[in-house]
Order: sequence, then structure tokens, then C-alpha cells
Amino acid sequence: MLPPELNALLRELGATVTSRRDISYGTQYRLERGPESATLNVYSTGKVLVQGKPSTLKDALYEGAGAGKVGKTGKARDGGRPALDATPRLGTDEAGKGDYFGPLVVAGVRVLGGEAARNLQEIGVRDSKTLSREGAMRISRQVAYAVGRENISVAVLSPKEYETRRKAAGNVNVLLGEVNAEIMGQLEDEVEVIVVDEFAPSAREYLEPFVPEGARLEVRARAEDDAAVAAASILARARYLEEMGRLSERVGFALPLGATHVVGAGRRVYKEWGMAGLEEVAKVSFRTTRKITGQGGGSR
Repeated sequence: MLPPELNALLRELGATVTSRRDISYGTQYRLERGPESATLNVYSTGKVLVQGKPSTLKDALYEGAGAGKVGKTGKARDGGRPALDATPRLGTDEAGKGDYFGPLVVAGVRVLGGEAARNLQEIGVRDSKTLSREGAMRISRQVAYAVGRENISVAVLSPKEYETRRKAAGNVNVLLGEVNAEIMGQLEDEVEVIVVDEFAPSAREYLEPFVPEGARLEVRARAEDDAAVAAASILARARYLEEMGRLSERVGFALPLGATHVVGAGRRVYKEWGMAGLEEVAKVSFRTTRKITGQGGGSR
């Protein structure tokens, strides 16, 4: 059995275990999420090793299991409030990257000085994954008042826009780099530190050319311990949930979150609205589309 913390991580990522086998001093698990797969080696010492072809699932597992969300001690992240830091900063985070239905949302929050940082702490800003849906929606409405609307940027790529830009970029991680760079350009004034929640091991390499002169770039996993990133994570999640509500109204039933347990909903959309309707609400490049349509679409 997987350790409880890793089980929680897999549920968070929407990944499922498709097979397991014993290896020297541990167990190897094969994981799948939508069109992606990865291998996770869990050793008796507590060490976790992520293997497999490059993919967003592997990146997410790397961030979660290999970079500290679940470390050798087996302790999950604590979800505590971010520490105060008065250094003028910009934080970015995303939502919807691994979800079959709905948009890709990237948010940026600029925090200029100690007062804005204290305001964020007072309204309860923290990693959005530790908040309920209602909590995330409530706090998201307060972020603009805490930092000022001019210090917020939220990019929403509808499923069709996502597919167009992903195809042009080559893969979703390059696309995320592009959108993060766009937000950095919009909110770079007066910023001394830019903190990005690591969306791929290559994220720093892509973003460094876009860092304004005099600013320092931090790209790391669990960056929600920074108030600006935590605020961005809440804005991104809340906007994603809002958009999912709109898309659900469009098709007439609640579309599921994540990348598992989505085939039934996808088949219903496909039956009632056809491929054009599915393209309006889903990231059809996911291999899940093949299961839904019985055709050859979905290659990511």
C-alpha cells in the first residue's frame, strides 16, 4: 500500500495506480493521469523516486514527492499561513493544468510592501489546495482589496484557446512558461523578487530571459509558502471553478474536476453536442478523448 501522504498526493493530482510490483527494498507503482503515465518507486527508507518520459504528470510528481511535499520523513506539507515578507514581489500559480474539463488559468499577484503582505495574511491567504471550495472563493474576492486590483493579473485560456496555444508552443509546459512570462511583463514594475510555483523542472530556464533588470527569480516547488504565490493560487483556483460552473451550465449538468472519472461525462457531452461541443468544454488533446469518442483523437 502507498503511504497515506502519497495517496493524498495522488488524489490531489487526479492520478491512479494501474499496476504495482516489488523491487529491491521497496515497491514500484505505475501511475496514469489522462494521457500521461509515470513510475513511482517507494523505498522502505522513505525515499521516493519519480521516473518515466517527460510529462506534466511526472513534473507534478517531481514537485510533490521528489521536491518536498512528501519527503523521507513521510510528512505532508503543513498548509500553514505564509510568512510575512515586505520585499516587493510578484507570485504566480496555475489551476486546471491536469484537469480534462475546463480552462487553464494562470494568476499573478504583486505585493508591494509590508501592509499588503499583512492584509493577505489577515484575510487567510494560504495554499489554495488546503482550502475548501467555499473558502477559496471567499478569499479570492478579498485579494483585490488586500493588494489593489492593479496588482492582479489572471489569464484564462478556454479549452479551445488552450489547445491552439499548446499546439503552437509544442507542449503544456512551454505554454505555461509563455503565460507566466506575459504576467511577469504586466506586473514587473517595482518588483524585486518574482516567485513562481515550479510547473516543470525546466521552468527557470524558460523564464529567466523575461526577468526584469534588478529583480531576482525564484522557481521552486511548494512556493505557496510565499504570500504572493498563495494569493495567486487562490485566484487561479477560484477562477477555474467559476469557469467550470459556466461550462457546466452550458452543457446542462455538472462537469467533474480532475482527470479521472471524466469519461462518462465526456461521452454525454459528445453524444449530445458532438465533437464541436466537446472541444468547447474539454482539453481534447488528452488521451481520454479516445475513450470518449472511440476515435484516434487525443495525443498529449
